[in-house]
Amino acid sequence: MIRQKLAVQYLADEMRDCSIPVAPEHFQRRRFTEHDDVFFGYVPVRAYKHANQWRFHEADVRQAARTIASLAWDPEDLVDPRHAVRSELQVDVPLGTSWRSQLLRLFRSAARDARRNNGCPCGPLGCQRGDTNWALPCGLTQQDLLRRYGHFAIACTLPVPALVWTQETWLIPRTLANILDRWEEAQGALTATIHTCGGCGALDTGSAWRTATASGWRILCPQCAAAGLRRYRNELNGASYARIQEQGPRARDYLCGVCRTPRPATDWDHCHDHGMIRGPLCGSCNTKEGHGKEFLAMEGSIAHLLRCDGCRAERKLPPHHRLAALRRHAHREWGAADCDWPMQACVTLDETDESGIECTVRCPEQRPSRSTTVRLTADEAERVVLLTVESELT
Repeated sequence: MIRQKLAVQYLADEMRDCSIPVAPEHFQRRRFTEHDDVFFGYVPVRAYKHANQWRFHEADVRQAARTIASLAWDPEDLVDPRHAVRSELQVDVPLGTSWRSQLLRLFRSAARDARRNNGCPCGPLGCQRGDTNWALPCGLTQQDLLRRYGHFAIACTLPVPALVWTQETWLIPRTLANILDRWEEAQGALTATIHTCGGCGALDTGSAWRTATASGWRILCPQCAAAGLRRYRNELNGASYARIQEQGPRARDYLCGVCRTPRPATDWDHCHDHGMIRGPLCGSCNTKEGHGKEFLAMEGSIAHLLRCDGCRAERKLPPHHRLAALRRHAHREWGAADCDWPMQACVTLDETDESGIECTVRCPEQRPSRSTTVRLTADEAERVVLLTVESELT
């Protein structure tokens, strides 16, 4: 397994004698992507997470580069993107994500900036040519476009330097158009498959079944998750996090201890003050707990935090959940009934001095629109936190 930096080097080596405009330095797995593959041209390369870093198989990386390098390249064999024939295998691509629409957005953005900086050639009445056609937009030169977006990459290719302009449209080398069309097809097909449950094969219409794991996404429907994973029943109560990390069991063999819909866990959540295991959490819940903002809005979250014997005995919440407890209280007391907006969006806390906290509550969907400001003394704030804890202990 190789890291991203070495993968870039291997891609550059394999493409050294190839004239197709590519940018190996753009080969990296980006955050929030739906799948674990990185495209080099139209070839997907599987990424694997190891020690919190994404890595690749060297053979996969080199094969992707060799596949693209083997394509014939003739920069004078141009096609009109408006009429280019698409493959019969074409799958639907979400509106606005196709390579054609991406390039059109670049052209229009660059043209607006050029007209703002240099004025419009059409005169004081403004541009008389709409930005909906495929010709070079008014006020923009090919040199300006190349200077600004010459390094813009799609699937590790550089389309802008390869474009040729006519009066009516822009032309693109046939090979590059084919690469990008096949990339769209492969991307669409891959996106379709990643919504399939790994247990029963059922199709997830959204992304509710996806769970981020240490090695990549895991797709499991609620029925398969409930049937194949264990429900946590406090069997590790009092165990230290260090011991569980060394000796097991694995968190991924359990369901998330907070999610109401059965979902695979990914991590053993633990109390950083006392070092004790609290229970298994999925990646989303574990992130929320670590940030300390919206975790307390989830049903069962406080009971989960108090699975730590130390916090239970001291009748307190971890320090980074203190403000969240105040937001939760303010949202319940003075917010709109049945408001499902995040507490962060509805409640603002201002700790201006040691004498207390000012809470401003304004729920976006509250009609008529109004805000409520309440000042809590330091003692009142501590009382709110204590009552939050005791409500779960009684």
